[in-house]
Formats: sequence, structure tokens, C-alpha cells
Amino acid sequence: MAILPSVFIPEETDENPFAPIEAGWYLMDIVKSEVKTTKDKKGKYIALTLKVDPDEPNAGYSVYANLNIINKNDIAVKIARADLKAICTSVGHEGELEDTQDLHNITIAIKVNIKPETPQWPAKNEVKAYRAASMIDELRGDAPSDGPF
Repeated sequence: MAILPSVFIPEETDENPFAPIEAGWYLMDIVKSEVKTTKDKKGKYIALTLKVDPDEPNAGYSVYANLNIINKNDIAVKIARADLKAICTSVGHEGELEDTQDLHNITIAIKVNIKPETPQWPAKNEVKAYRAASMIDELRGDAPSDGPF
């Protein structure tokens, strides 16, 4: 038996804060980035933390993305490099990138998908695309039409 330090009231507790948000396009900022070593110690990846913009549905929610910049799997590296290029283009970064800090706190459009639950892991969000924030209405299908019809 374990006596709790205070009374727990389930009705006063929010749902799982890590439950995935609905798939779609969101305005987000990269708020954190780190270069980490892969589990096998032979590769490197950029771990990104993206936060949903304050004016968006699910404001403040964090989504995570890993970009395999050094990996024995060439396809993973090609995908990561393409994603990093898309991020740089989306935030207006031109030229060489030496520090991912240069990509922080600039609003961009992020396409989020839901990776289904597996026996080992709960469902989670995946980042599928990066675009300039100015494209958000078009990406969501909310762009005004050019004509009367």
C-alpha cells in the first residue's frame, strides 16, 4: 500500500498531454534543436522540438522531429537533408547553415501526420513537410479564389 502525499481526483486531471494532435497543417516554431548520437553510436541526428503557434488550435503543443544527418542508411540521410533544406527555405535562411539555432523562433507551416499505435508504442505525431508560413491558407485549402466562381 502507498499513501499519496495529497488526494488525487481524476476529474480534475487533463487527458494525456502527449496524445497526438489532429493531422493537418499548423503554424509552428522550432524552439529547440540538438545534435545527438544514434543508439548504435555510429550516426548523428538533429532532434527538433516544434511548438504550435499561440493563435493555432492546440497552441503550445510540442511536436518532435529527428533528422538523420549521419547514418548508415543513405535513404534516411537523403530524407533528412531534403527536410533540412525545406526548413531553411521555409524560414528564409540562405547560404550555409552552421548552427541550427539560426532556424529557431521563426514561424513556418508544418504538416503533421499521426503514426498509428503499435504494440510497443502509443500513437504519435510525425512531421511530414515544411513550408513557408505565408502558404498556410493555401496548404489548408483556405486560400481565397481569384474569380467569382
